Amino acid sequence: MKDRRTRQELEALGADAAITRRDFVNGALAGAGASLIGVPAAGAAGARKPTRTGDSADTFTGYGGVGDYAQANGNTWPVVQAAHRGIRDRRYDANALEHARPVGDFDLVVVGGGIAALSAAHYFAKATGPGRRVLILENHPVFGGEARQNEFLVDGERLMGPQGSNDFLVPDKGDGSLEDAFFQEFALPRTYDWQRWDPALEPIRFSRDNASNWDGFQETQFDIGYFFGNGGNGKPLWLKNIWHNGLADTPFTPAARRDLLRWRSVTQAPSQSEMRHLDSISYKDYLEKDCGYDPAVTRFVEPFVGELCGVSADAVSGLVGRELVEPPDIPISISFPGGNSPFARVLLRGLLPEALPGRDFGSLLYGPIHFPSLDKEGQPTRVRLAATVLQVRHVGASQDRLEVTYEKGGDLLKVGARTVVMASGGWVNRHILVDMPADLRSAYEQFVYAPAMIVNVALRQWRFLYDLGAAAFRWIDDQDAFGFTCNIRQLMVTEQHAPPLHPDRPAVLTFYMGFPTPGLPAAAQGAAARARLLVTPYADFELRIRRQLVRLFGAHGFRPERDIAGIILNRWGHARIVQPPGFLYGRDGKPSPLDRVRKGYGRVSIGHSELNGSQTWFAAVKYGKLAGERAASFV
Repeated sequence: MKDRRTRQELEALGADAAITRRDFVNGALAGAGASLIGVPAAGAAGARKPTRTGDSADTFTGYGGVGDYAQANGNTWPVVQAAHRGIRDRRYDANALEHARPVGDFDLVVVGGGIAALSAAHYFAKATGPGRRVLILENHPVFGGEARQNEFLVDGERLMGPQGSNDFLVPDKGDGSLEDAFFQEFALPRTYDWQRWDPALEPIRFSRDNASNWDGFQETQFDIGYFFGNGGNGKPLWLKNIWHNGLADTPFTPAARRDLLRWRSVTQAPSQSEMRHLDSISYKDYLEKDCGYDPAVTRFVEPFVGELCGVSADAVSGLVGRELVEPPDIPISISFPGGNSPFARVLLRGLLPEALPGRDFGSLLYGPIHFPSLDKEGQPTRVRLAATVLQVRHVGASQDRLEVTYEKGGDLLKVGARTVVMASGGWVNRHILVDMPADLRSAYEQFVYAPAMIVNVALRQWRFLYDLGAAAFRWIDDQDAFGFTCNIRQLMVTEQHAPPLHPDRPAVLTFYMGFPTPGLPAAAQGAAARARLLVTPYADFELRIRRQLVRLFGAHGFRPERDIAGIILNRWGHARIVQPPGFLYGRDGKPSPLDRVRKGYGRVSIGHSELNGSQTWFAAVKYGKLAGERAASFV
């Protein structure tokens, strides 16, 4: 995709604006703005130059923020290249893999470094007792998987946003759930303090996560602004809280209003027989054939179905889509400042206390990672970063041992293991589990993945949003729009960190977006979307973001050259496991492929959040726990 752009437009969008060390302690451009016009940004002190991978500059990754996660914003270009080179394209032949340098033996090797991986290591240690040697191999430069954070420093304020995994509900104490046990074991608080609103200002009802505003179901609990690209008279239209009066002020047709209200009202859980039927059809067929809704309903749900499910309504199970509708008065999700990164951090603290010193909640959220403590010789558990696993196989006459080969820093290395947990996604596992049985391979062939992108925009002020009376926004029927929603959260605060909540102070505006392509099968949608995500330079996405913000908010005082302090893209090539019709209950009398993958094989246990059918933090803990406990049976 090649944008037509002029120097005049770039200057108007602020794409060549300089960012100084006063704004970012690491010193960087607002994004890749200067690369849009091929000249350095004047006065950009310490501007970070594009990293080089091979013979070409990295125009993909873009600015990563500051702090421990600055070199790990989503799937960065070095990570993508390492995975494609070693896993997808198999650049290393059998001889090279065979002669990888041995670097030790372990009781357990865990492939992956996200919540599921850390959970597997934790519960393995609980089941086997102290002293077992565990190695966690993570291909990114920091642990956490999609549960990582972005950080900015703007006008002296430290700001955070989620890279991916985000939002949770606090479990009831003593309810017997795994979430409750997790909160209890790791002493996570169940009540929180939030940014306070200036009583001198007109009130705004804020969401405390980044997802509740996508569909508007919880509009009774916080304010949402809606932008209609065509307000019915050929001009854009802004409305607020459109559901409170039955969509009466919207430009939807009478039939669309009627059916959107009907769609929104169906919140009763389906019966078991209804669930099986819903899983046999697409969500589009459920909406338009089973329910007879106007196609406007499908168009309305398409963007958030595409983000949550990875594909459009005509390619995802009707059961999955049906379960997206929620009652308006349920408790809304909340979020930590950096998304779900603290769940990974608290697991790491339990495994390696020196790596994340402290015991209090504030240091859990904001404390620096002590990277040298992750992979110290002699300690029972070690976390090895920037290590891309290429091959896992059983070895020995009795197949009671495994060999794990990986690349790190251009070197091929291998370790021995008594057992392995694959806490990586199936898109990796089906390539590197070289001795998996045929039925497992067949099950994995039915797994389809789609990408997602999470964008955090650091703003120096957001009074232009306050003047619209909301901090969460959705745009509808807007041609060529970037994304479909964005919002500013009311942040959780601690004694160590309590940034002000004020429209004249900095904040992070977050976008979540998928890339659905209606009309294509699920697998084709995922592949097409991933290709689009991988080939689009950072600069092109940045330009689209700036254009979208101007279109939405330019008439209300937004000035990109003044207000944007930084833009971070978090690209996740396989963010969503797609659940097409038949995926959950199986097709043609055969069970769901999920059932087979959960069983693992030999001394390989498989534990990843996708085994839940959709990725969540507690699914990662659950399946990591099950895999870790299964692995414990082999030692």
